[in-house]
Amino acid sequence: FTRGSYAFCCPRGSDGTGYDGDGVTPLESAVAWEGAETMVVDGVTHFPWSDVAGGKLVAPDLAKRHEEEGTDWYGSESVMDQWVPWLHGS
Repeated sequence: FTRGSYAFCCPRGSDGTGYDGDGVTPLESAVAWEGAETMVVDGVTHFPWSDVAGGKLVAPDLAKRHEEEGTDWYGSESVMDQWVPWLHGS
């Protein structure tokens, strides 16, 4: 899932390997808009794939990170404490 998503979002005809990101959106494309304010939240995934039906089939690597390793996602309370104030300009 991640390689396919990254290959779609990244330039130069990449196969999706060699990029950092949240498992769905590669960092390179997430911060690509010149002049835009950006915030990078490290160590999180895009979505808690293990919590939805079929998530382990669609994105097994991301489901494993969430379920077995306890990796937070953007909607985790501790992560929201980082980006919500930033979004509000605090």
